[in-house]
Amino acid sequence: MFWHRFPHNKCCLCGESERLTGEHKIKASALRDEFGSESLCVGTMNAPAEKMRLAQSPNSKHLKFQIPICEKCNTSRTQQADREFDLFHQLAKEKVSCRDNPSNIFNNERYKENSDPYLNVFRYFAKLLSCHLATSEAPIPISLAQFAISRNTTNCIDLEVKKDPTYHHINEQIGIHQYAAHGGLVVYGNRNTKEPSAFHSTLTVGALQYVFSMRLNELEVIELRERFPDFYDWCRSIIEHTIQNPMSESLQLRLGIREQNA
Repeated sequence: MFWHRFPHNKCCLCGESERLTGEHKIKASALRDEFGSESLCVGTMNAPAEKMRLAQSPNSKHLKFQIPICEKCNTSRTQQADREFDLFHQLAKEKVSCRDNPSNIFNNERYKENSDPYLNVFRYFAKLLSCHLATSEAPIPISLAQFAISRNTTNCIDLEVKKDPTYHHINEQIGIHQYAAHGGLVVYGNRNTKEPSAFHSTLTVGALQYVFSMRLNELEVIELRERFPDFYDWCRSIIEHTIQNPMSESLQLRLGIREQNA
């Protein structure tokens, strides 16, 4: 089997049902670093003010995924990845402050390909992508979930680190501000068959945008079609809709869309 989908009373990563908790959509430590003690307004891009919700702190339920993960997956199994992301983010911020390309962070000896720190950064984003999939009522690739909780060392995540274009645009309009966002779940697919081929999301904290994705292999697509036709058909409908109604350039930039068979 290449996919699993657990009910909402079980951890979306491992299927355990004890001591469930919520995972942050945007890491609490990154939010505290960006916003300090200020109140946070939660909403969607271009939403009217009356639709905004106040989050009392970075630990607010409004900033967490609605689907649960278990305490073990949220602590011991992913703690090293969480901590490594904190360091990685600080080093990437330093690149931006020095007017360097943040993608050059991978030139740092610490993040030599397939080193433990390197893999732990990618594990953090594997956990986020798994949670985005589960929130969309989707099954999760087993290889993705197993990588996220350190049960394998096969990195299935593609990661791009860059300056966030929305942040830059707003800064030009209204000056320096504090900003964080995530891009939900984006589906890539074949323009002819409409079959899904990859999943993608983004995380923005301040000036930095992380674009992370996973590509599906042929066997994963076949099993998705046969075992989970509801989600497979949903993906095809999203792909068809996007072909018929292309995204604006500004929305593509906001969502970190790359020129593929999107």
